[in-house]
This record gives sequence, structure tokens and C-alpha cells, in this order.
Amino acid sequence: MAEHSFDLVVVGAGASGLLAAIAARRLGRNVLVVEATPLAGGSTAGSDGKLWLPANPLQAKLGVTDSSAEALQYLDAVLGETTEASTAERRAAYANLSGKIARWLVSSHVPLAVVKTLPDHHPDLPGGKAKGRVLATQPLDRRTLGDNAQLLAPAQPERKGPLGMIPSALPLPLPRNTATSGEALVGNLLHRALANGVQLWLDAPVIGLLGDSDAVTGVRVRRTSGEVEVAAEQVLLASGGYEHSQDLREEYLPLPTSADWSITGVPNDGSLLTAAIGLGAATALLEEAWWTPVMLAEGRAYRLDSQRGKPHSLIVDTAGDRFFDEATFAHAAGRALYDRNRGVRAVPSYLIMDNRHRQAHQLGPWPAGKTPKQAIEAGEIVKAATLNDLAQAVGIDRAGLLGTVVRFNGFAAKDGDPDFRRGASTWDLALGDHGNKKATSVGKLEKQPFWAVPVYPGDSGTKGGLIIDADSRVLRTDGTAISGLYACGGAAASLFKSASPAPGVALGAALVEAFAAVTDQRLGLRREL
Repeated sequence: MAEHSFDLVVVGAGASGLLAAIAARRLGRNVLVVEATPLAGGSTAGSDGKLWLPANPLQAKLGVTDSSAEALQYLDAVLGETTEASTAERRAAYANLSGKIARWLVSSHVPLAVVKTLPDHHPDLPGGKAKGRVLATQPLDRRTLGDNAQLLAPAQPERKGPLGMIPSALPLPLPRNTATSGEALVGNLLHRALANGVQLWLDAPVIGLLGDSDAVTGVRVRRTSGEVEVAAEQVLLASGGYEHSQDLREEYLPLPTSADWSITGVPNDGSLLTAAIGLGAATALLEEAWWTPVMLAEGRAYRLDSQRGKPHSLIVDTAGDRFFDEATFAHAAGRALYDRNRGVRAVPSYLIMDNRHRQAHQLGPWPAGKTPKQAIEAGEIVKAATLNDLAQAVGIDRAGLLGTVVRFNGFAAKDGDPDFRRGASTWDLALGDHGNKKATSVGKLEKQPFWAVPVYPGDSGTKGGLIIDADSRVLRTDGTAISGLYACGGAAASLFKSASPAPGVALGAALVEAFAAVTDQRLGLRREL
């Protein structure tokens, strides 16, 4: 017999798990959140915390009109045909619930703001928007959490910057106790969850699901005092994917692959994915991840995002050739590395910069204009007086690189890029150099010295997982639901297939799926909170 019993057990104390817990408590349910690590926050705390929530109440101040119908139209335009994981019902649930969740967060005093500079990834498609749908959490004074501040995982240092990591109008540097980005979102939700009576067990990994293929009836948890069984009417897996399991990566993801290339800061190992598969759960998209180009420095991966879209830089394969629009959004850029690698060695590729770029922009852990000697000695970044020397130092075809730079510089002189149209899209312009009126994304590489960093196809989490329905119920291979078992976010197969409609869709979908799970009509609950 189980030693504890709850109406709902949430596995994972990231944003989606905490939101589910708050919603369930407001519906009068007894809730336990179990978190495998010593701190709350999950992968959200270390992320930029952006949320794609169409038809939100903050758009009106920007003069943006939006609707659930337009959001659904856009999703269908980006995603195309439905699949077993990307059903019409799941798409409609996202479109219909996203605005409601934004209103619910605002009414719950989670201070959201529109990231004005960020458009949908394809704003010219039917239903797309050039602004207004991407939200971020306003900075939070950690001291407002009182003693609970020590329970909150900190943000990664590079996440305390612009481009949606904090609202752009705020001054830098920020006060010492200020949480921004995903840390601020989780901090607000943690504060409200504990205030609403949610029980939280930290450093308490779930090591098994109770029940069988017909129904999940609880979880087995390892605590410092030993293993305990917890009975539950409903178990929600908000436990992330498998990006830190090298074995599962090599089984499912394109090769080469490495857990060291993931930018998520929590040890998501896919153990509960494996447990659910053992109960007959269906899966999809296990070969996909939320791709993002990364560099490696000081023992971990750093995302290469806005740096790729700045002038005086380009990315080449080992033949010295460009092969995509470097300023495109992260998911497309990361996927481009694997696509290219099928024919030409492009893992790693190389970000090539002239000295103007290195002097002007943060790169991984290194501030603009400051490159530690030990980083050069370790080969994390290469510096050379000429492009010829740079090619030789990193192993790029010399003639290929020199020819590519000559061609690219010719494009830059005419403020364009006929090869890949870099700088032409709404998205590219959002990441460009807004201090450069002549060309916001394309600029000549000519100022010595020259720099190069290896670029790997990293990820911000895996995309495949358990197939769920519009109420986030985990489905069997025959399409029926496993009673009592729900999943959201990285634990579930993404509804977005191999695409990425906008910044913040992964976290936005996780919140929608978590909310749908705890308001499932089959539980006798109401959707209005």
C-alpha cells in the first residue's frame, strides 16, 4: 500500500509542472510536485523563458489584432498535414488555450511583457504576425520569495541579456538579486504554487510508475530517507526529454551527437519515457530535437543565436562553403548543419568573424572584445592574422574559404545576399545590427585579425516523446489512453513536427498541455478557473 496519496502528482518542477500544480490547487485538488534535482526550475530556469501565446491580452497596447482562429490558421500553414502527434485537435487546443493562459498568468500577477522585436518565424504565412505573440516575464526581485529563494535554480549568466531574455527597455546591468528570463517565470510560479498549498519534494527522482498498461496509479520516488510509493488519481509527466542520455541520443537522433551539445542545464535522461513505453505508450518524433547551433567553451555548450545574424561573420563547412542563411532562426540553423553533413563534413562547421564582429558582440562566455588567452590556447576559439592562416589552423579548405569570403564581401558591398537571402526576412532583420543603417545583417569580412569557433548542432531539448491527445492523456499504440497518465512539454511528442513556428513555442506548448491535463473534462473538473 502506498505511503502517500494525492489527487495529482506532477513530475518536474519547471514552469509547466508548477503551472499545472497551481491550476489543480485552485480546483481544490491535493497536489504534490516531485523534482529530481535539488532546486526547482527545470530546464525553464536556465532558458530565455520566452512564451508564444497568440491572442494574448498584451497585444492591444501595441495595436496588434489577433485571434485564436488566426493562430490556428498559422499553425496549419507552418505544419501542413496532420499526424498522429500533430492532430487537428492538439493544434486547436494550443490556439484556443494560449490566450486564456496568458490572461490567467496576468491575473495571477505573473508580470508578462511582449518582446516587441520578435516576430513569428514565418510572419508572411497566413495567420502569421510580425510582433505581439512572444511574451517574456518581467524581472523578479528574488528577495520577494523570502526563504523560498534558495529553492530556485539560477539562470545561466548569458540568459540575463537582451533579445527576449529581458524586456529591451530595461537598463543593464541589473541589480544583484534580480531574476530574469526563465528564472523569473519559474520564480513567480514557484512563489504562487507554495502559497497555494502545493507540496514540493526536491531531490526526489521518480524511479518508476505504479500500475500497469491499463492504468497508472502513482509513482515510486527515491528520497534521501529511502524509496516511497505515492498513489495518485492523475500523474502528469512534466519531466523533460532525453537530451542528456548519450545512449538514447545515439539510438534515436542523427549522428554524430553528444549530450555535451545540449544547452539544457538539467539531467533529463528519458527514464520515464522508457518506463511509459514499457506500459505500452506510443511515441513519435524521437529523431527530432529543438536544434540550435552551439559553441563549446569552459566545459559546456553556449547557444550561438544573435551572433550568427550580425555583420562581418559567416558560417562555412570544412570545404569552406556557406550553405544556409546564417541569420535564420535557431531550429532551422541547427537542422541545416545535419542536412549539410550528409554530403560534406559540416559537424562541426565554423563561425568565421573579422575583428569588428569580435569587438562588438558577446560570444559564449566572453564579453565583446575580450577573448581569454586560455580560450585560444585550448582551441575553443582560433585567432589568425589572415584568412589563409585561419583556414590552415582549423582545417578548412583554404581555397574554398578564400573564395567564399571574396564572394560574400561582394554581396556585402551591394547590401544583399543572392545566395541565401541573409538579411531579407523579417526574422533576419530582428537579429541584425540595428546600429548599422546600411546593412543590418550582411557585412564584409576584412578587418584583421580573423576569428573562428567550431559550431555544433546542439539542442535546447529533445522534441520526441509520448504521443498525447488534446487533453494531454498519454496514448497507447492503438490510440486509446492509458488511464491516469498525462504528459506535457519535453515528455510529450511535439505537435510541431520537424518545424518551429515561432520563438517560445516549446515552452508555450508545455504550459498549454499542462493546463489541458489538469482541466481534463473527464476528471469532472471545469476549465474556468
